[in-house]
Amino acid sequence: MKALLLLAAFVATAVAAKPPIPVPPGDALLNRCAAIEKVADALKISGQYLLSDTVDDCGNLLGPQEYRTSEAPWRWASVTKQIVAVAVMQQVERGKLALDTPIAAYVPGLKVANANRITLRMLLQHTSGLPNVEDGPLDAKKETLVQYRYDAPAPPPGISPICLGKAKAEPGARFEYDNCDTEVVGAVLEAITGMPLGDLLTKSIFTPAGMTATRLVPPGEKPSGRVGYFADGRDDAFIDIGRFGAAGAVRGPPRDLASFDRALMTGQLLKPESRAEMERGNPKLGYAALAMWSYTVPLKGCATPQKLVERRGEIGGVQIRNIVAPERNLALIVFTDRPFDFGEPWQGKGGTYDLLSAALCSAQ
Repeated sequence: MKALLLLAAFVATAVAAKPPIPVPPGDALLNRCAAIEKVADALKISGQYLLSDTVDDCGNLLGPQEYRTSEAPWRWASVTKQIVAVAVMQQVERGKLALDTPIAAYVPGLKVANANRITLRMLLQHTSGLPNVEDGPLDAKKETLVQYRYDAPAPPPGISPICLGKAKAEPGARFEYDNCDTEVVGAVLEAITGMPLGDLLTKSIFTPAGMTATRLVPPGEKPSGRVGYFADGRDDAFIDIGRFGAAGAVRGPPRDLASFDRALMTGQLLKPESRAEMERGNPKLGYAALAMWSYTVPLKGCATPQKLVERRGEIGGVQIRNIVAPERNLALIVFTDRPFDFGEPWQGKGGTYDLLSAALCSAQ
């Protein structure tokens, strides 16, 4: 039984101060769509393919009837972190935040280790040295942390208690992916704006980008829309995504994620220099940028290596890939609702590599 949905969104629009990059016309456009469909069929992924220069769709919905919608809300998992990073850069543009100022300057008395030395850049690049929420206890089936289950006692409001513990490393000393980092970033945003994070994201990102069905889910809200499935077919509706907060609590339809990418590309959310700063990968940190990864890889069929900016997410059985080719103004968005091996583009093989090659190279 097919139980995957894929939405591939390709956006071709002009970044502010740059000339338009045209969408391939006619047969070239159709060839690209056909190439994506061929790869998706081989991977046994059902779904919709959207090719857009802000309004135009390309391709048809495929697969069982229950997948023939791009409007059902999905959990966006750690793509939430990318959205929070945009909110940070907006406040940097307004002069309310600086990436390399210790967070204690913005939230005096913040009870996290080394608050007088940790910066927003360290938090967004996961080099803060803070405790890792993943070190907390797992549930009996080792499917999620106990604290993320509906049937577990709710943690107190604010930053997760485990994130307030003893530091694991010196600030800036090493990379360790950690939800605690983004929870702290969320607390800083709330402190300097005086707004709950959900309200801030709606006002500064979702509404301007036209993301009308997307929001930050509060803890305790029962699941709606799509859930994920484990390999044995059980659903993961016991996971309270609201408890992920700034690290993973956004929920919305795939079309809204395409709108988010489009708004970044067209300069609606950030100035070009702010977006460039956010997307600048550090080779010493595995090409980590600010809440995403930025790297250049060869793809099958492309004459030159392609620069990619990637943000991925995973909660329970749901996985997401949001990958932008910034020099091409193209975005590939993939949602799946159960385990799927995406592989890594830099390995020159795997699902993501094949889809990107079809998306970016088939019409060259």
